Amino acid sequence: MSEKPIKTLPDTSTLLASGGDTRIVPDAVSGLTMYGCGPGPDPDLVALGSSTASSISEKGWAAASALRQICLEQVQYESKTSVYTMQMERLRSELLALCGFASSDGVNAIFAASGTDLHLLATQWLRPQRTIMITETETGSGVPAAVQGQHFNRQSACGSKVAMGALVGDWQGDLFMMAARQADGSLRDAAITDAECVALVSEAAEAGQQVLLILTDVSKTGLIFPRIETVLALKQRWPEQVDVLVDACQFRLSAPTIRAYLSHHCMVALTGSKFIAGPTFCGTLLIPPSVSVRYRDMALAPGAHTYSNAADWPSDWLAGRSLPVATNFGLLLRWEAAMAELRTFFTTPEHRITKFLQYFAAAVKARLAHDTCFESLPVAMLSRRVLRHKVSWDTEQTIFPFVVYKPDDSAGRRPLLRNETKHVYETLRHPGAGTETRRFQLGQPVPCGEHDGVAVSALRLCVSVPMIVAACQGDGAGADGAIADAMAALDQIKKIILSNDI
Repeated sequence: MSEKPIKTLPDTSTLLASGGDTRIVPDAVSGLTMYGCGPGPDPDLVALGSSTASSISEKGWAAASALRQICLEQVQYESKTSVYTMQMERLRSELLALCGFASSDGVNAIFAASGTDLHLLATQWLRPQRTIMITETETGSGVPAAVQGQHFNRQSACGSKVAMGALVGDWQGDLFMMAARQADGSLRDAAITDAECVALVSEAAEAGQQVLLILTDVSKTGLIFPRIETVLALKQRWPEQVDVLVDACQFRLSAPTIRAYLSHHCMVALTGSKFIAGPTFCGTLLIPPSVSVRYRDMALAPGAHTYSNAADWPSDWLAGRSLPVATNFGLLLRWEAAMAELRTFFTTPEHRITKFLQYFAAAVKARLAHDTCFESLPVAMLSRRVLRHKVSWDTEQTIFPFVVYKPDDSAGRRPLLRNETKHVYETLRHPGAGTETRRFQLGQPVPCGEHDGVAVSALRLCVSVPMIVAACQGDGAGADGAIADAMAALDQIKKIILSNDI
């Protein structure tokens, strides 16, 4: 009697770099993705760029590797699709439980490779006639195409080659984008933007159209937009025609805030790869029961099959049943790595989190305010009182955008051009061979209008979950270390701009 052949799975590195579009594929020469992250831990990199992406931590790597081993053992006795389905259901249950939901609450979750994939799948599922959102500079360059029913990358999450800009299926919706900032990067008046939002929603709803209103909480530069009270009022006025998707892909929200959004019948998009600092490309869309009831019998067009698998959706929804029974073990392992960070964070006392965030913010703001080489980009206070009256740690600022200036003999100083800011960003990560300079990762440059007639971009210093956990343990050395790292990054920026390279 012949022995049963041993089934295999790719190694952890290969899996972590699979199941996404071209943004997750490591460069053949550098071994890094377009975000500057490799498939494994990079402990020598000072991670201050969690608004863009994070390299997997050693804790996350251990968790992903352990789950791969479990899956490898399970596939010896079950099909890979059965193992994947079982593990995704376990992940769904644990994530919802960590966020404080009981099974009786009726909340469910859809998984996808990225925040942009979530937007694409949500609109393919809901099929709104009008979508309203913040401008792409504050959310993601591929999101406008995704929410209009178009392919946003030349490769889909399931590995298919697609034509960018071509329609995913037979649906296409209209898109209206609203700017949160003025041409100079300052904040627009909230009363004006609220009025624009109300007009855009009301026009469509009064014409009998279905509207998807995307509330960004928080954006790339740390904003909530539009104001929450405005969005909830529109949802209350047009309950059957207005669906609200909270783009919280930064995951800079407390569990009570997430629950509050769901209680107001809002969907919430999260990723484990920003604030949580899991590896790039793991997203989820939390669905309140009111939305589940309305859309659970909506199928997905065949074109959406290149972005999702049946197990990524609740098993009793038609959308899931219309998708291929296939696997994305890369997505599963990336979420497992993020969950390792999330489990620890959700057991950290809230008062300690708040104290550290205030301590960090005070130090960073003071440095940016008093150093002529930097200028903070304005960020409004994070107000969620309409959702819940108890103040949480998530009212504290965790993204600090700033414009870099170079001393100038005639003008005193001048803002860096966008290509110069990009050079600074890349030099921080890769200071050059043969140097002992520390390597820093900040948030990628974000275009933010013009300063002194010059088109500029903002760099971003960002707080992440691993920073908070380290700062809240022991005698406070972790908090001082986080601030020292931020100051060292700013010092290094000054060295770069004062060199002859710029």
